[in-house]
Amino acid sequence: MTDDRSIASQTEKDGPESKPVIERPPKNTIASQPEVGINPFQAVTLVLGFVATATVFFLGGILYERQQGIAYSQDFEIFWEAWEYIDEEYYQEPPPVSERVYGGIDGVLRALGDEYSSVSPPVQAEQHREEIEGKFGGIGAYVDINDDEEPYIVDIVADECIATTPAERAGLQANDVIRAVDGQEVKGWAIEDVIDIVKGKSGTDVTLTIYRPEDDEAFDVTIERDEVEQITVVDRDFENVGYVHLRVFNSIAAEQMKCKLESIIADNPQAIIFDLRGNGGGLLDEAIDVADLFLDNGVVVSQRDRDGKEEERFSDSGDLAEGIPLVVLIDGGSASASEVVAGALQDRGQAVLIGQTSFGKGSVQNVHVLADGGELRITSAAWYTPDGRRIHGIGLEPDIFVDLAQTTEDNPDPVLDRALEYIAEHYSPATDAAASSPEASSEAEAVTARIG
Repeated sequence: MTDDRSIASQTEKDGPESKPVIERPPKNTIASQPEVGINPFQAVTLVLGFVATATVFFLGGILYERQQGIAYSQDFEIFWEAWEYIDEEYYQEPPPVSERVYGGIDGVLRALGDEYSSVSPPVQAEQHREEIEGKFGGIGAYVDINDDEEPYIVDIVADECIATTPAERAGLQANDVIRAVDGQEVKGWAIEDVIDIVKGKSGTDVTLTIYRPEDDEAFDVTIERDEVEQITVVDRDFENVGYVHLRVFNSIAAEQMKCKLESIIADNPQAIIFDLRGNGGGLLDEAIDVADLFLDNGVVVSQRDRDGKEEERFSDSGDLAEGIPLVVLIDGGSASASEVVAGALQDRGQAVLIGQTSFGKGSVQNVHVLADGGELRITSAAWYTPDGRRIHGIGLEPDIFVDLAQTTEDNPDPVLDRALEYIAEHYSPATDAAASSPEASSEAEAVTARIG
């Protein structure tokens, strides 16, 4: 289980080691739009030269001019002239310099006309880095606020594929009420403030005053914070069918997927359902590694930059789930890295896709951590499926479309139900007769034509 109520920091490297990210724009970022006539890297380099003063800003412009032999100083004199007018004449107190600098960077990015090139100030950037790393410094408990305005523990973060958490080791339980943190009473606090004070650097201590209703007792417990992994992959039990739902392609996605699949395969399932619904993407490297769990050696995805240079990414020989029929569930929330994996499995005939058309994001972003901890994302390439399909703005079409209008109280998940039906019709020895019916045979032929 993962959500923003998990009490559970990460650094994302810059330069050559920065990891390509392919996902929908993160929440709380300053997004981009429209168009321009200058190289985006030149523009960003110049704008980043301006940190706090006109001198630093202008020196940034001169430095770049000397390196490139292109005169941009006049353009930036105009920018600084406008800056001074704002300082002198705006009828209210202008925003802090740091906010205006990020506004300037955002303006350059808007000029690119690319909604996926964006910049995030430090606070939002740190939140995103934590999400994409999949690990947090904290105790490993899910919390909420009860009717008495007190924070309480909903559940403890625990799973067979992650290490035990500090909360679990300390003996905390669901329904424990948190009355104080390091001596500060927290009744009436917003949930976000409680999470912020309990989270912290791995290796540091936090003391919680706990009230346990079932025993009607209060006690203090000092817990050493540790690195807590998000539960990124969720599995469920269906008779003879394995099921895994991957929520995000963070830095631990492939590791947790491998762990879950090994457990499922040990039970010798007749098929596996791989649910990518609502998965908005993440790290490209993790997408390759996840696809590799289901694919033999071959192309997973190709990338092309603005000069037309193409780079292919491959899966290795030998796949963990070899020989096990695979059904992949997708919807309009399946984006980017999810589409890389689903597209590769579809093109290479390894899976049947069931659900709705996917989001349609076919670009890759390089992520750079700025000097103040902010985050700059620049679209660096377009990506294509193994068959050369460009899905940007289009999405992947499922092999079997399921209309969500079929959702009812008795059938809350028609997509999952259709997947189970398909497996029973085509992969279960007990239903060979059903699979040989004219309707089932027709559908089987259509799918075989698409994935064969």
